[in-house]
Amino acid sequence: MISKVKQISVFIENKVGHLAEATDILAKNDINIRALFVYDSKEYAILRLIVDKPFEAVELFRESGKVVRIKDVMVIEPIDEPGMMNKIFHLLASQNINIDYAYPYAKAGAPYMLVLATSDQEKAYQLINNSEYVATK
Repeated sequence: MISKVKQISVFIENKVGHLAEATDILAKNDINIRALFVYDSKEYAILRLIVDKPFEAVELFRESGKVVRIKDVMVIEPIDEPGMMNKIFHLLASQNINIDYAYPYAKAGAPYMLVLATSDQEKAYQLINNSEYVATK
């Protein structure tokens, strides 16, 4: 399985309680978090989210004064066999496509899934979608 999804990036201060404050905005508005990744530096952090209502979440974050961006990423469900992720990474590397970042994604019934952002999203999507490396459901 492979699909395109909207990812939200929110810039927050790297201080106690700021992650909870950001996710409060979603919880209070019945927006469900499907995946979350935090990249931190000394003073700031980038909160990357996949949610069930991305455009509504973006507006809520902007209304609260946060800097927020939205971009397309892909979610893949590799076939559950040893070395399958390695094959996907080599497939992309063979076409000079860099994986900018990756993080886990949860879905009931799927053994594991991964969010991928690459240097060429469309080409990477086509390569993976046409490969024999992703589960078909």
